[in-house]
Amino acid sequence: MINEKGDPLFQVKWEGYEKKSDRTWEPEDNLRENASIILSDYLEKIGGRDRLFVDTANAMKGKKRGRPSSGTPTASGKRTKKNAEHPAGLGAPLAAKNVTWKPPPGSWEDHIAQLDACEDEESGKLMVYLTWKNGHKTQHETSVIYNRCPQRMLQFYERHVRIIKRENDTDSVTTPRLSDTTA
Repeated sequence: MINEKGDPLFQVKWEGYEKKSDRTWEPEDNLRENASIILSDYLEKIGGRDRLFVDTANAMKGKKRGRPSSGTPTASGKRTKKNAEHPAGLGAPLAAKNVTWKPPPGSWEDHIAQLDACEDEESGKLMVYLTWKNGHKTQHETSVIYNRCPQRMLQFYERHVRIIKRENDTDSVTTPRLSDTTA
């Protein structure tokens, strides 16, 4: 699938995890680093990388847009920002779909498939978009994430922050240099 930014995402079935709910959507860069052979084989099988974009454009032409069906309840209320599109391009979070699933109580560390994005709202609050192992998608303020899954948030920051090493010169001049591991 292609996300809103125009980047391809690939659904990954992880070795040793048989349930469909254990699958995750991964950006192309993650797969190029860790599963380049499988990615190349898949792209060759479907007719090349460009075929993804053509198929997505064709699928979008066929989708009906506009009014909801008569039996579909519409989302309403004060939580308009909660109905924003999920950054992974997989649709709106559950609040917008009127689904009653709620995150589990206690720690979320073992229940989250991935943190998809962290976005600054107009209110100045950071919102974190999650994909759960059961396939549900939600968004929460960082204060909730720091309490429920701090290690996952730390891993997200580590993947997305550039680490700069400084090397000491004999003249006591330090020059910044990007490390070998950049996010």
